[in-house]
Amino acid sequence: MSGHISEQEIINLLKKLDEAPSSEVREEAGSFSATTQAADANTVVTDGSIKVEQAKIIVGNPSNGGKYPVINATQPVKLMVDGKQVSKETKVTSESVINWEIEEKPLFEITISDDKIEAYLSINRVQRHAWILTEKSPSLKVTLTAEEDITIVLEMLSLQDIIAAVENMKIKMNLDVVAIQTEILQPSFQPVTIARGKAPVQGRDAQLDLYFPKNIENVFTEVRGYIDYKNHMNIPSVKNRDVMAKKTPPVEGQAGCDVFGNVLLPEPVKDIRIAVKDTVEVTPDSIVIALKEGRPKVTGNQIKYFDINTAFIVPGNVDMQTGNIVFAGDVIVYGDVTDNMIIESLGNIYVAGSVFNATLTATGSIAVKGNIVGSNLYSGYFGMLYNRLYNSSKQLIEILEKMLESTKLLLYELAKKNMQVRYGQVLVLITESKYQQVESVIKELLGVISSIRSYNKDDLQQLNNYLELFLQPTKMIEIMTAPRMEDFLRILKEAYMRVALSQETNVQIVINQGQKSILKSNGDILIRKEGVIQCDLYSAGNIVFFLDNSVCRGSKLEAGDTISAMLVGGMTGVWTSLKAAKKVIVKKMFEGKIIVDRYSMDIFEPVEEKTFDRNSIRQMA
Repeated sequence: MSGHISEQEIINLLKKLDEAPSSEVREEAGSFSATTQAADANTVVTDGSIKVEQAKIIVGNPSNGGKYPVINATQPVKLMVDGKQVSKETKVTSESVINWEIEEKPLFEITISDDKIEAYLSINRVQRHAWILTEKSPSLKVTLTAEEDITIVLEMLSLQDIIAAVENMKIKMNLDVVAIQTEILQPSFQPVTIARGKAPVQGRDAQLDLYFPKNIENVFTEVRGYIDYKNHMNIPSVKNRDVMAKKTPPVEGQAGCDVFGNVLLPEPVKDIRIAVKDTVEVTPDSIVIALKEGRPKVTGNQIKYFDINTAFIVPGNVDMQTGNIVFAGDVIVYGDVTDNMIIESLGNIYVAGSVFNATLTATGSIAVKGNIVGSNLYSGYFGMLYNRLYNSSKQLIEILEKMLESTKLLLYELAKKNMQVRYGQVLVLITESKYQQVESVIKELLGVISSIRSYNKDDLQQLNNYLELFLQPTKMIEIMTAPRMEDFLRILKEAYMRVALSQETNVQIVINQGQKSILKSNGDILIRKEGVIQCDLYSAGNIVFFLDNSVCRGSKLEAGDTISAMLVGGMTGVWTSLKAAKKVIVKKMFEGKIIVDRYSMDIFEPVEEKTFDRNSIRQMA
């Protein structure tokens, strides 16, 4: 039949409709409607569906563009679609392979403590039943659920199963079968200890009790406005036969074992070795006793060296008349230290007056009563580091060791050629050709030795003789031999180590006021009165200002622990920097920079009664 109709045919149809009775029209219209509905029935849209029936999951596919059904599951049902576990709504078809299983805890679990000293039994349930899927009527979206069938018991908790698990885990020590059986009969459903090893007993480190003050307090005392010299400025001291210290020996720990029977060893204990100079003795029960009067001194870390320091006293000023002072003990100055003078002490330095444009190095502490202007003060580790005897000896040791090696090589080459040359002659030749700098180092060291005061100066006389020999080439050719060169190096190393071992612990630099100076201490720096202006202060411990009106202006401070300052900066725009590892405390700060750990901030407006630490700076930034 043609799909086209002519205009004439349309006109004839209209006439026919006009002429035909209404019943005929309705009959034809009805016939047309029935035909249309029959055609539409073949294009109805149908969504897919999922139903659960008799523990089976049945999927119906959609038709004519309908929606695919989706499926998911809730605990304890574990759903797999096409071999993959799914945890959210997933589209499926009748071709999808859908499996499920129940995910539940075992009847019991055995756990071990972190230190392996105890084993625990946790009962989750006493029986395991079968599970069946809950039936679901056909739906586009289905969530699988399951129910226990208490009529079907798949597994019962038994003592034999638990014992077998314990043995399989190789738990051996002190198994408590009674506790296991009790928990089975009356389960608490909480972890119960069923095996217990033995924790190791930790030993105790050796302890050293000191019976003398380590820090200097109230170094300078005054009586009616005058310094009380008779009290030696309250310097810590001991008398002959005084007990300086007592060592409590370490106590070894006891081994233990874990639940598997493995031996658990305690941490090794630390002992303290004591070494003493001839001014001190140690009894068999480790009591340290002074053999003379003086200031008790202890140095070293792993080995504690005890000694009694003798003091070198300067009743007036240290100036050109007295010369520089190098002393293997404490130095006490009752006057001032004047321009360009040097005091080097293998102990403490106490100055009753002021220090002007001078350098003070002490392997112990430094205390100055008066003002400090344009000076350098180094205590403890820094006192050792800036000590001229230490530095010059170290430098000369390095040069001499290289010279010894070069001399051996040259003598070896000459011996191969059957040439006989004096050891001293080879040494002079090497010195003149490769190590000309040795002369200036030796002269520096001789100058230091000449400054050393009378106490134990004889100990360095042999070193002085060798140094002077090196400055006389003709004499060295005749006298110097390989054994003498080795002896020279040994004596030089003894002098170097004497300074190195003099570094004391718990050192301090204590001053009242300072200007345009540098202070470095591996202990605390204490400013007791007016404060500091345009100074650089470095402390491995704390920097503390004591008076409420003590100033810190135009200075750079760095502390390994805490800075506690009062009035920081000023109205004139003088910049000050405070850097500490832990915190900075200020009473009032006008402007400057605060650094704590790796956090910093600039202060442009005055702050009062403020403590800065990592957290506070981070919050303000």
